[in-house]
Amino acid sequence: MGNPGRKSTKQPSKRVKEVVCQEPKLLQAKSSLKEAGEKMRSLDTNRLPVASGDHPVGAVEGKYPERKAAGFGHDPETTLVRAIMVKKAYYCFENQSLDEAREIMRDHHLDYLPVVDGNMRILGIVALRDLPATETPAPKRRRQRV
Repeated sequence: MGNPGRKSTKQPSKRVKEVVCQEPKLLQAKSSLKEAGEKMRSLDTNRLPVASGDHPVGAVEGKYPERKAAGFGHDPETTLVRAIMVKKAYYCFENQSLDEAREIMRDHHLDYLPVVDGNMRILGIVALRDLPATETPAPKRRRQRV
């Protein structure tokens, strides 16, 4: 047990709600595959979350979803994202730590992760590249005696 009169020097880890942003907007399930492909290439990502209104519903995978659909005879301008999206939605809650969000993103190879509130409404998005490398500083290394 620690000394109750002594203050802790450890700072509380940041929460996702402190770094959430509104851009880039998530793909909507009713967006066209052409739109999805253009957005994914502009963001240089192979997977982008999909929302229906303000709730996460899945993801589109691959930088060229419109080419894949066209290869099966579908018109990329009229075929909707919901027709080809993966129906597994990854997200984090606004009160989770940045370390937890980073872990979800690394475990599932995600560049972008929707942030939701307790009612599963999307508040925004976090990008892996915007998260600091680690929340807790690395322990100081002791010099070895020779």
